Amino acid sequence: MSDDQVGRVLGSEHTSTATFRVVVDDDQFLQLDDLVVVRTEVPKVGEVRTYGVVTEAEAIYEGARYESDTHRIAELGIMPAQKVRSATVAVTRVDPEIWVSADPGEPVERATGDERSRALYTDQMERPLPVGLGRDGAPVHIDLDFFDGRKGGHMSIAGISGVATKTSFALFFLRVLTASPEVVGEGAANLRVLVFNVKGEDLLWLDKPNARFAVADDAAEGWAAIGVAPAPFPSVRFWAPPRRGIADLVPDTGGRLEGIDVFAWTPREFVDLGLLEFCFTDANDAKNQLPFIRERVQQQLQRFAVDVEGRPGAIALRDPRDQPDGRWHGPIPAGQAGPIVTDLPSLVAELETILDPDDGEPDTAWTGRVQLSTVSAFLRRLHAASSRLGHLVRAGDSTRIDRDAANVTVVAIQSLHEQAQRFVVGALLKETFQHKEATGQRLPLSVIVLDELNKYAPREGTSPLKDMLIDIAQRGRSLGVLLVGAQQSASRVAPEVLENASIRITGRLDAAEAERAEYGWMLPSTRARARLLKPGTMVVSQPAVPVPLVVTFPFPPWATRREEVAADGEDPFAGL
Repeated sequence: MSDDQVGRVLGSEHTSTATFRVVVDDDQFLQLDDLVVVRTEVPKVGEVRTYGVVTEAEAIYEGARYESDTHRIAELGIMPAQKVRSATVAVTRVDPEIWVSADPGEPVERATGDERSRALYTDQMERPLPVGLGRDGAPVHIDLDFFDGRKGGHMSIAGISGVATKTSFALFFLRVLTASPEVVGEGAANLRVLVFNVKGEDLLWLDKPNARFAVADDAAEGWAAIGVAPAPFPSVRFWAPPRRGIADLVPDTGGRLEGIDVFAWTPREFVDLGLLEFCFTDANDAKNQLPFIRERVQQQLQRFAVDVEGRPGAIALRDPRDQPDGRWHGPIPAGQAGPIVTDLPSLVAELETILDPDDGEPDTAWTGRVQLSTVSAFLRRLHAASSRLGHLVRAGDSTRIDRDAANVTVVAIQSLHEQAQRFVVGALLKETFQHKEATGQRLPLSVIVLDELNKYAPREGTSPLKDMLIDIAQRGRSLGVLLVGAQQSASRVAPEVLENASIRITGRLDAAEAERAEYGWMLPSTRARARLLKPGTMVVSQPAVPVPLVVTFPFPPWATRREEVAADGEDPFAGL
């Protein structure tokens, strides 16, 4: 008998090519997520190895007929019976691919070493990247080809807020990805990651060591098994919006001000980049003829906007038809500019003068032939946007986010109104996607991490931001733009986004949510377990492995809030 034998294939029930049961030896055990292998001699073929993962464990008294027999057997010893432990195994692989069932009575062994790699298809992955630890403490890998665009792209993470640790897993994945140039290959050198901090300030401490790491159970061992040295993110830059009502550029953050850059767009950039569309990101804004007016106004802004001498980033709206060749050449002197647009409120005021003049009909070159009520609705929405995100547009030296300054760029938008959050996300996604379209090259890779994805790409309705995310999901992988989206409920996200995610991750789920069709990739037993998963435990699905796997990931070595930051001179990684 092999030292790795744990039992035999149960002979009292039919085995199949999808599942079989194991009767466990008296001196052995099998638990959930254990990997096993069965060797079967097949006529005219030879040895066929069937690999599988334990999805359920059971025990019973053979000989007990009534429920009360349990007492007679266990306590009184007056009934003959035998305790039998068994396990249900889902088949992950058959090697060679001769699809026959495992023979009853065949020895079942733990899959360790090379056999474990075969059970999880790691031996067939050209670029295996660890995404967690199995029940045996060894790493579980994904095939990076199915994330970075070679064979597939994108990752979707779902689970209950605060319990499923969606953001924590996304950061763990990014840390492993950025620390594995030998796996990522030629795209590792200039890999760029854009992370949106949408709630709290958890992501503003990624460059600081976590003081709790030294006392976290098995944290160091977990990172050692993954093969990555525990450390904060080595190359990260933080950006935050300007604080309202302050002329100076002060970051609108609470717990951290040091090391935070301030971002904003000038009116010139607002016009040139076509950011007006992201002032209309509510699903209701797509009704009537608002998108038509918005497109006409955007086109006219790009025709009429002219730079103003001595006022960097500011513009004036002047009719180019006044020029001999119908074009503006160079900036206009400030004294001849008329009203100068220095921020979003002043731009809205100028548009109101053009679109809703006191002395007549609006200029149809700007609005087209639409009803005045539609023009009024357009202006009302512009005024609302101005009050909510007007401080993000201001004249002066450009303070656009520089994604080339570090491998990881964290953009803090948690303090903004929801409409302003959608504006920032839309503007940065558009800039990223347009840049990749202009180059037409998949490398360098650009990874975007966006939590609360259902807010930006909801299942119902339409908006420019939702259209942008669907476009990224459908075409992004060919251009090297990869989306890591997280949400509490996958059922509330646009199907076009989820369907294009090759890697799917799930933490703890609400019982009703677990039964939705969006989780059809999970086994029934895995769905049941998803309601009980602890923080740090996730279910991973990937095309390279036919069944979902349950993994854990180690405690983060970077701080996730201010009180976790290690004091100066304190080294939580000493001696590791």
